[in-house]
Amino acid sequence: MNQDFINEVTGQLNALVENGELTGWSLKATDSRSLQRLYSSPDGTTLNCHQSRKVDGEAFKLSVYSPSETEGMVGTSMIDLVTYLPIDQQLNNAIELSACSQNKAWQLATPPTVEPKAVETCDPEIRDTPETVASTIEGRFNAAVAAATDCRLNSAELFVNYSFTKQMNSKGLSYTSELSELYLEAAMEKAGQENDKEVHEHTTSVTVKDLDVETFINECALQVAVLGDSEEPETTDNATILVPKDALSQMLNALLNQLNCLNEYLKLPYLKVDDRFGGGYGDALDLSLDPTIPCMVLSSGYAIDGLPAKGGTLIENNTVTHRVIGNRFGQYLDLEPNGLSGNLVVKAGTLEAKDLQGLEYTEVIKFSSLLIDSQKLTWSSEIKLGKHVAADGTVTLVKGGVVSGNLKKNFIDCRLSATLGTVNVPQSSYDPPLGYKGPDAMLITKGVSIAGK
Repeated sequence: MNQDFINEVTGQLNALVENGELTGWSLKATDSRSLQRLYSSPDGTTLNCHQSRKVDGEAFKLSVYSPSETEGMVGTSMIDLVTYLPIDQQLNNAIELSACSQNKAWQLATPPTVEPKAVETCDPEIRDTPETVASTIEGRFNAAVAAATDCRLNSAELFVNYSFTKQMNSKGLSYTSELSELYLEAAMEKAGQENDKEVHEHTTSVTVKDLDVETFINECALQVAVLGDSEEPETTDNATILVPKDALSQMLNALLNQLNCLNEYLKLPYLKVDDRFGGGYGDALDLSLDPTIPCMVLSSGYAIDGLPAKGGTLIENNTVTHRVIGNRFGQYLDLEPNGLSGNLVVKAGTLEAKDLQGLEYTEVIKFSSLLIDSQKLTWSSEIKLGKHVAADGTVTLVKGGVVSGNLKKNFIDCRLSATLGTVNVPQSSYDPPLGYKGPDAMLITKGVSIAGK
């Protein structure tokens, strides 16, 4: 990490605070390293690396807070610092920008009395031996593709990423974190046929152990197998669907917005303590946050606002027991900030495979793109791959159509699987990180419609 640059920046920032030009500042410095390999597959079964590159990066994100002529207000701005321009020039630009953005003042987080317990967030193999990691994954990938039938591999990508971050502010708060990440992508088609349809999928993980290469290839192969051989689902206003952990975790992550005091301050829909969510005769929803699970993307000793991270229950037996109260918006609402943060943790339900016998339902193996409105708690998506299971057990592969639902209704009379699973998705250019440990699937019996054939 460019510590000399950081020292020079923070030195000038502290001087600006001392002379009254700033009321405070916060800085996030990140060093990143990525081993990136791109592959073709001339024989359709094995990886041929045609490009291997190492990409190093550094980023400095600065927020400044300046005095305001209006009592109780503060000027704010955020900029990306660069090392090739004069620091004082960049800081002056940030101060000028802050005058154009006035916000209600709040106190930045201060150093905790007791340092939070360290949390493991990085796979040391990815950090220390990225080339060995890449070779291991390549071997597993080739073996998995060789075992798949009637598939031709076209191309693939593998990124082995590591980052180290230091966060600090004008109150003396300073802490570091590191994160590892794997990204694997593959494009496949049916063997022996014209190349006019292709399956293009990706998977991610934080550790080598959690990257399930074999399951990823099997799921790609299943999609390849049904190219052109599936049907649209039947249209119905009262569908029963089985959704996987990936979709369930995204739905609960949307619900989390309404359990955050930010929504109350912004006058958006929110849930209060003692409010009910879901219920009925099905499995109860018990939802909590845990920032201490090793090598999960939302595990950390500190919450995003710099408070010491704490785990806790948000919903117990379908009743809201606590809310996420962050440092800034908790102060705005005169609520005590609680530092609740971390990965979503959901209690197992009672649904087992035998409970599905004799039931007509549609199993969504994969949504095309699950779109969730976190304010209305409604959602919709096309089915990328699914199965319609008749009451007699007859299975029809389905694809397409539009499935939509309402989470407020979906969690009434629902069933959650007794088997637990994990979703651990690092941040991307499009989506924030998502960590989840809970039921592998959810059977929804209310509030779902399908527009199909």
